[in-house]
Order: sequence, then C-alpha cells, then structure tokens
Amino acid sequence: MAAKKIAEETAGAVIAEPAVEPSAKEPKYAVEKLRENSTVLFGVSRSTFDGAMYGHAEKEYTKKEAKAIIDKWLYGKEGNE
Repeated sequence: MAAKKIAEETAGAVIAEPAVEPSAKEPKYAVEKLRENSTVLFGVSRSTFDGAMYGHAEKEYTKKEAKAIIDKWLYGKEGNE
C-alpha cells in the first residue's frame, strides 16, 4: 500500500517494498507463544513452525517477521502464498 502511494508520487519510478517493514508499534512475542498459536496465526502446524524457525536465534518476533520467515522457508525466496 505504501509502495503504491510512493510510486504514484514518483511518477512511475520502480520502488521495491521490503519483505518485512520494521514497525515500532507492532509488539514482539516470545517464540514459544507464536509456536503455541502457529495454526491460528500462520495456518501451519507446530512442526512446520519449528522447521521454519530452526537456526533463528532471536527470542522474540513480531507476527509479520515470523510470517515472513515461515513463508520463505515454505515457498523459497519469493514467498508465494
């Protein structure tokens, strides 16, 4: 949405929107809580969540950050849904 507005303002310039926009307003949640609710939040099982998060050392993530990690793990770098 924001990229579309910026693109309109720049008269056709191509602007790539980042996969995850950092936001100070969005709360971070403990990985354990995200895992417990992975089916509801992300539509994936706990084992899929575990596989996607393997190797990620942070203890807390926003829902958008976790979703981006899961999508990348499931669908590759494009993150097709």
